[in-house]
Amino acid sequence: MNGLIDDKAVLDSCTCMNVLNKKLSALPKMECFISVVTRMELYAKPDLTAAESTQIDQLLSGITVIPLDDTIERTATAVRRFGKPRPNLPDAIVAATAVVLDAPLITQDDAMLKLQFPGVRSRLP
Repeated sequence: MNGLIDDKAVLDSCTCMNVLNKKLSALPKMECFISVVTRMELYAKPDLTAAESTQIDQLLSGITVIPLDDTIERTATAVRRFGKPRPNLPDAIVAATAVVLDAPLITQDDAMLKLQFPGVRSRLP
């Protein structure tokens, strides 16, 4: 990435939920990634219906899911320890995924938008 044009992005669960709930019209027009944590959060909704599960399946069909690996784990640990404001562990993993991929984090979560840690570039969709 050249720093001038973002051609990829990491989406957090808030952004995905807002697309599913039609509060956001569509995903960004770029290559989209999510952390495995985001996928888990989407499917962990209490009383998830079969129709909602199908909607999630459809949304995720065009998104690459990034598994947790050693690099993301170490980065997430640092984000959790040193990020300001201090994120919870799932948010730290999502932010670390964006850092490792060198991609902006697309979010509508106020805490994630305010997150300060080297390499985290949070922005609204």
